[in-house]
Amino acid sequence: MPYSVTDFAAGSQAIFHRTLPSEAFGLFEGRPKFWTRSGRQALRLLLGALGLKQGSGVAVPLFTDPSLFSAIVAAGHRPVFVDVDPRYLTIDPQRLEDRRGAFSAVVAVHLFGQLAEMPAVFTGAGDVPVIEDSAHAPLSYLNGRMAGTLGAASFYSFASTKYGPAGGGGLAVVNDAGLVLEMSEAIRSLSPSSRLEEMRNLALQAAKAVVFHRRVYGVCGRPVRRWVEKWALLEPCLDLKAIQRSWAAVACRQAQRLPRRVEQQRANSLRLLARLGGLEDLGLPRERPGAQYNYHLFPVLLRSREERTAMMAAMWAKFVDTSMIYSGVVQEARRLGYEGGCPVAESAADRLITLPNYAGLSGADIDYVAEVFLSSLLVCRHPGLKSVAPAELTPAGSTIQTD
Repeated sequence: MPYSVTDFAAGSQAIFHRTLPSEAFGLFEGRPKFWTRSGRQALRLLLGALGLKQGSGVAVPLFTDPSLFSAIVAAGHRPVFVDVDPRYLTIDPQRLEDRRGAFSAVVAVHLFGQLAEMPAVFTGAGDVPVIEDSAHAPLSYLNGRMAGTLGAASFYSFASTKYGPAGGGGLAVVNDAGLVLEMSEAIRSLSPSSRLEEMRNLALQAAKAVVFHRRVYGVCGRPVRRWVEKWALLEPCLDLKAIQRSWAAVACRQAQRLPRRVEQQRANSLRLLARLGGLEDLGLPRERPGAQYNYHLFPVLLRSREERTAMMAAMWAKFVDTSMIYSGVVQEARRLGYEGGCPVAESAADRLITLPNYAGLSGADIDYVAEVFLSSLLVCRHPGLKSVAPAELTPAGSTIQTD
């Protein structure tokens, strides 16, 4: 986690300032920007700014972070679940068009940094507004246009697992001038966090950065990660409080390092993709034509849930962690009325894992991840073979985690 001592110091200092940084980034030209407490809160406020009739349908891909469903409900609306494209796992424009009439707005998720097929999404959406979920997609592009600049509005996140891990917070970017006044009023209505809450969350973020350090991750970070997820510590918030000043200050610092980090992570991902590209019967994260994908995550679709379970265990035995992100999304959707009809998304939730690709890994680390994946897959698909050991092991006490 690229959260440094100087980030912590900047966050500590900001707690005692009365005002937020006036400018978030230079990435969004002159577009109006609004600090929020989280990406999901930004979506809630943006939906409110649209002035939709209460109870309206909001189209959203089924395979995504289920917190988006909660944000839609919190805004007084209902999610309309749409299947995803089998190759890129973003919202399927044809399936979206098939549901036209059932929704009054669309959330287009740029999943794992891969931009949705926005021209076709606009066609499928008809005349309803489209909000971009760009939480995974800073500095991703489609046909020369940057994520977050195509729809009526977009939002970003600074949670611990994002490209700019400030510990929390989000940013709403408004492209439709008609939404600016409503968003301004919504932001002014948010209540500030107490200094005690800010100090607590700052300390938790610093502690997380320590235990996620590669040298201690296997001993401390991985067990703590499961515990932290269970108790929802440092989870992004969906309340009506304003962003913490410490988060905003660190997010601005992180933004300065963002281009270099994206460049390195993309290079790592392309190297990993080249090592795995010859495999058959495997879904790999290739770029959509005309796109430049930041590779926020490196997703791989395996054959089945059982193969995923076996692969995760085999790779962890060789000191490489993996993640089955959004595996419970179908169950969350069913609680909100989902009754089926999205087979591609359901399959992805059962079969997808992510591999380590983050910017801090060296070329040798990426090669090791590829070697472990290939040897583990060979054994999982041909159980009669003996275990195939990579040529070199990682240094003692060193574990490669997924995020």
